[in-house]
Order: sequence, then structure tokens, then C-alpha cells
Amino acid sequence: MRQESGAPYGARASIAAARTENDWSDLAPARVAAADSGNELLELLSSTLRGLWRNLLRCEVYLADERATLVPVARLGDGHCGGGPGLLGLLRSRLPANGRRRGVARAHLCRARPGAKSGSIMGALLLDAHEVTGGIVLEAKTASGFTSSDLAVLEGIAGLFSMSLQRLRSEARDHVHAWAALDRKSARGVQRRLMGGSLPGDAGVTVDAQYLPALDVGGDFYELAYLGDGVVGGAIGDVSGKGVSAALIMSRVSSDLRRALRTGACPSRVLENVNANLADLDSETFVTLSCIRLDARRRKLTVANAGHIPLLVRRVTGEVFTFGPPSGTPLGMVDCAYADDEIDLEPLDIVLLMTDGLLDALGRPRDRLGTDHLLRVVRSAPHDPKIVNTRLLEAANRMGAGRSLDDLTLVALQLAS
Repeated sequence: MRQESGAPYGARASIAAARTENDWSDLAPARVAAADSGNELLELLSSTLRGLWRNLLRCEVYLADERATLVPVARLGDGHCGGGPGLLGLLRSRLPANGRRRGVARAHLCRARPGAKSGSIMGALLLDAHEVTGGIVLEAKTASGFTSSDLAVLEGIAGLFSMSLQRLRSEARDHVHAWAALDRKSARGVQRRLMGGSLPGDAGVTVDAQYLPALDVGGDFYELAYLGDGVVGGAIGDVSGKGVSAALIMSRVSSDLRRALRTGACPSRVLENVNANLADLDSETFVTLSCIRLDARRRKLTVANAGHIPLLVRRVTGEVFTFGPPSGTPLGMVDCAYADDEIDLEPLDIVLLMTDGLLDALGRPRDRLGTDHLLRVVRSAPHDPKIVNTRLLEAANRMGAGRSLDDLTLVALQLAS
């Protein structure tokens, strides 16, 4: 049994010794390092082993699957390698859990018993640090067996191929990560385009919207639709959960919401319409939603709320208060009738819609819902929708150490003078 040396698997010493006794042309390190795939690497390993051991009866190569089970991926010859997976299991059982203890066997040689129908068997592990990634088992012909020198050579081969296998797997992971990052970026752009945040110049309303998902995509959404004659329909919502699953539900809800808003129905009727469309979704997901109708010419705001946090109104005088508490359950839970609340506005008043990610970021033990801090920030900010949103995001970043734990969305609308 070979003990661990200074170089991985004793590769340097083993390869140097083998060069004087065997043909290493197929195992040039440059060829191994240039292998483009696992199949190419296995073919190179096969030709190397056949060239090194003319007395080779059988070879088996194992790689670890996602459950760390050693699975055979290549077999050569007619022998049976009776000690194959068992021999590798023996070696694996002797590895320390933390991989730090030295003097641990990474290869093993079983001498042929007198009168046995097969020769000696030897095996070596493929390792990534202390993690077993595979193994090689060789069986010699009956007439001749392996020696401790052969075991040293096999250790060197295992070390060289382990390093190349690690490189290929690392490149594959990098490729997957790069593809996933590009896919998430594309999904973020698609989701952002699903939200309607602009209004025509003659709507009589100025808008500033900020959308910050905790992940690349999220479950927050908002929608604004100009209905003509100075009337703006809008909504802000939050799908339970985060990430891709929430984003998929969000795309369905925002599409239904967009159609319902453009009918010109009152906010309560819009909520009931969208809620009915969610009934056919086989999901435990629910959606909180606040829907508004802002009549800029008559200066009236109508709100219906399905389990969402109330919106804020900041008067031009500086007064700040919440408005539009929930009148029913979140969408997607049960059939529910919602009620409209109406309030009169003044020129330059600001209406602020938000999701609970903002309150989560601002919340502290003495102000668990973050409402007191929210009102203080809005009161102290200049009377401008963009600056109000900026101050709120700055406060959330300060108190959340620059990292949002939930999706965060703000939509500020200001009546024209």
C-alpha cells in the first residue's frame, strides 16, 4: 500500500520512474491538459494503460455521480476485477473526513493468491482535495502480476487524470454559470418590460417608479394605464415567495391586471376580476394587491386593497398619512368582494405605492413594521416624487446593510399643479 507523498499521489516521482521503464507517449501531460471532454480523457487513459501494462487483463474506470456513488464508466478486457468497487470502497473508507491527515493510502495492491485464476489487482482513487471523484482498478493476467512499482505508476496516472478531470468539470461549471447569468439577465429585462410605468405628458400626473428584486427576478410588480380624460388606472402587487416561481405567477397576474385596468372598471371590480382568473391556477401562491384610480382633473383618488399594505399620501402642505387599508383577502385564496375607498387630493399632492420589502428593510425592534421610520423619511424629503423615492431607498440600504432581503418596489405619482 502506497503512502501519500509531498506531490499529489506521488505523481512526480511515479512518472519519473515510469518514463525509464515504459512508453509514456500517450500520457504526455500536455495531451492530458489539452483534453476537451471527458470522453477524450477516458480514451487517452485507456490507450495509456494498454501501452504501459502489456500483462493487463482488465481495467475498470469509475466516476462519482451526483450522489457520490462510484459508477463504472469504462471497462476494458475480459477479466472480472472482483475487487473493483470493493477495493475503491476500502480506500475511500480510510480517507479522513477533513482530508488533512497525512500518511493516508490513496492506492492499494492485492497480490494474487496461489492457484488463483486471476492475477493481482490494484486500484487508485481520483481525488479533488479530499473528495473522491472516481477511481481506476486494474487486473493482471494470471501468469504475471503487478508490483509495488506498478502501483506507484498507477498513482501518478490517477493524480494526473484527477487534475485534468477537475479542470474539465470547473470549465463546465463556469459555462453553466455564465449561461445561467445571461438567462437571468434576459429574464430580468423581460420582467421589467412587462411593467407599465410611463404616462403621456397630458395625463396630468408625474410618475417615478423603482423596482428592485431581491434576486434577478422577483414577485413584485406594478402597472399604470392611462384611460383618457385625465384618468390613470394603476396597481402594485406582491406575489408570495421570491425568484423564478414568483416571477412566473407575477407574469400571469400582471397580464390579467393590465386587461382589467383598461376596461375602465373601478378598483374593487378590477380586483374581483383578477381574483376570479387566479382560481384556475393549481398553486398555493397568493398575491397581495392594491389597485387605484387617479382622476387628475377632478383630483380624486379611489383605492381598493386585497391584503396589501396601505399607500401613503403626502400633501403639498407636508402632511403625510396612510390610506386605503385592506378590504379583503389577498388574491388567489378565496372568492371575495372588495370595497373602494375615495379621497380628494390637491394639486401637487403625492401618492406613494410600495411593497412590504420597504417596510421589512426599515423595520426595527421598536418599530417592527417600519411604519414610523417610513413616515419620518417621507415627511423630511423635499416635495418631489423622485427625491422621495431616492430618500426611501437610501434609508432601506442603510438599515439593511446594502442588501435587500425581499423584493422592493416604489411607485410615486404627483398631481400636476
